[in-house]
Amino acid sequence: MAFCMSFSEPETVQAQTKYWIKVNKQANVATVYQLKSGKYKAIKAFLISCGGSNTPSGTFYTPAKYRWHTLQGPSYGQYCTRIHGGVLFHSVWYYSHSKASQSTREFNKLGTTASHGCVRLSVTDAKWIYDHCALGTKVTIYSSKNPGPLGKPKGIKVSTARKMYWDPTDPDKNNPYNKLKPSITISKKEENDNTVW
Repeated sequence: MAFCMSFSEPETVQAQTKYWIKVNKQANVATVYQLKSGKYKAIKAFLISCGGSNTPSGTFYTPAKYRWHTLQGPSYGQYCTRIHGGVLFHSVWYYSHSKASQSTREFNKLGTTASHGCVRLSVTDAKWIYDHCALGTKVTIYSSKNPGPLGKPKGIKVSTARKMYWDPTDPDKNNPYNKLKPSITISKKEENDNTVW
């Protein structure tokens, strides 16, 4: 048995909004433009995962936000901002309503086509949109080989030894990644080298 969910969206005034997010579903990059002195200037680029033809093209205005939201599966997303219909900006999905249950395999797919139609981001990027972009923010979804004026950000990878874990970018003070200290490993040869630099 199949069913579709429909969402009614409030009418929006197509006025200039403070931010304009351009989602390039072919390059899997979202570029944020900020309105300054009457012109939009690119200020941020996010690595994303779209859903190819399942992600609609066009221009939309965000009608709603949800701190956590149930997704297909069911699975769960953090910092969700509705774009159009059932399509959202949201974090990479979680197995449960727990920050320690994000799919590590799906996190590593950021930058590739991987979603069912939504626009997936790291937690820090989804939170930035959730925190900074008011309802009614303009979103244009299109396809191009050119990632945009700021290019395609480099992604980070997490270990998939665990099926689920925290998003390494989650700013939550309890995130275990925050406790990891950077280290440098020096080989034995370099330890015995008396060269002065």
